[in-house]
Amino acid sequence: MFAVSASLVVASCGSDDTGGSQPTLTVLAAFYPLGEAARGVGGDLVSVTDLTPPGQGPHDLELQPAQMGAFEEADVVIYLGRGFQPQVEAALANSPAGVTRLDLLDSVDLLGVDEQLAGTEGEVDGEVLEGDVDPHVWLDPSRMITMVDAITNTLAEIDPDNADTYRANAETYLTDLRGLDREYRAGLAKCRSRVIVTSHRAFGYLADTYDLRQIPIAGISPDVEPDPRTLKAIAAEAKAEGVTTIFLESIAPPDLAKTVAREIGAELDLLDPIEGLTQDQLDAGDTYASIMRDNLRRLAAGLECAG
Repeated sequence: MFAVSASLVVASCGSDDTGGSQPTLTVLAAFYPLGEAARGVGGDLVSVTDLTPPGQGPHDLELQPAQMGAFEEADVVIYLGRGFQPQVEAALANSPAGVTRLDLLDSVDLLGVDEQLAGTEGEVDGEVLEGDVDPHVWLDPSRMITMVDAITNTLAEIDPDNADTYRANAETYLTDLRGLDREYRAGLAKCRSRVIVTSHRAFGYLADTYDLRQIPIAGISPDVEPDPRTLKAIAAEAKAEGVTTIFLESIAPPDLAKTVAREIGAELDLLDPIEGLTQDQLDAGDTYASIMRDNLRRLAAGLECAG
């Protein structure tokens, strides 16, 4: 019974293209943004399976037996290394030598993690990789463009007969990403504040590219109510920086948001770290670009940006 359910997990996570012709390459993608990019580049020529199920964070991934077997059959595995998903890296270590491994962290400039707000108690919600590296590279559209280029080059190298098709597909997919990058540069160019105070330490790369400063706070998570000292520190920072909006991650409960807003005298809004789309989001047709545009609208409103 367990083996059957595990097989269903793999099937439900994948989005095999059914364009009539048999896909040329089998691709495993570690989590949603990487899978979407692989589909955008590969089109009908690839069969892509997302290893992380809808609605689950990639850091919590525990590979099932059927998923482990998928590594034996894959042509390409697209992932983030440095301990981002240890089980994926362990499975790759035991995979056949012929499986192409594409660690997208190798294709972009990496940043260290931002220090949490002084005076806040507990851990900041957000991961730190080997070497004190921030993993959230996909939340910067400009770095996402670079990663799509890496995916395109990889698929073209291992399937040279279809290289022109991969590059044409990539150009179509990149058109939207380049537009998204331009929208961020324009939308965040003139803002009353350039400080984003966040509960999830996920937006450092976005801040780096678009000239913002991220201040991550500890002690505000979906599972833990913040203590008085943390609330006091947040309120003081908000006042000192002229911050009128605190950004929680999108899964924060409404009651928690209301409590924090009341205590610190600031508005609260939600940002989506796009770590795993829910099935409802997938069914609604949400994409990386559509969610990032929603994040931009929220940022522009919270920072009081002109234009």
